[in-house]
Amino acid sequence: MRALVLAAALVAAVPAPSAAAAERTCWTTEPVTLGVEGAWAYTYEVSWCAEGTEITTVDPAVTHQVLNPVCRWVGSIEESVTKTPDGAARQAFNLSEFSCPADIGAKGVNPWVIILLHADGTYAVTDTGIHL
Repeated sequence: MRALVLAAALVAAVPAPSAAAAERTCWTTEPVTLGVEGAWAYTYEVSWCAEGTEITTVDPAVTHQVLNPVCRWVGSIEESVTKTPDGAARQAFNLSEFSCPADIGAKGVNPWVIILLHADGTYAVTDTGIHL
């Protein structure tokens, strides 16, 4: 009986998780799709998680589709996830590349997207484009 009382006292002494502890919450942006009709398509989306007011993880994802066999996917050539100057948000960036002949390439072969992520689950696609 004494062992049971001692065990109960030990369990009671272990602090319970604080009610104020922030829960981890995660989101995913809507896909942003760019492309050259009939040649290629590029899609960028980002998943991120936050605990309270701090972003804890950021996971960008690029998918691609080659629609014309004369083009080929080269890959992501530049990507980054950086904190904003105030540290409250993250900016996710990707620049990718397709290789296509001059007539198609003149329409652009380097899609890019910038997305600003906030710890409250909101985000903004701040810029997109297709470079030659």
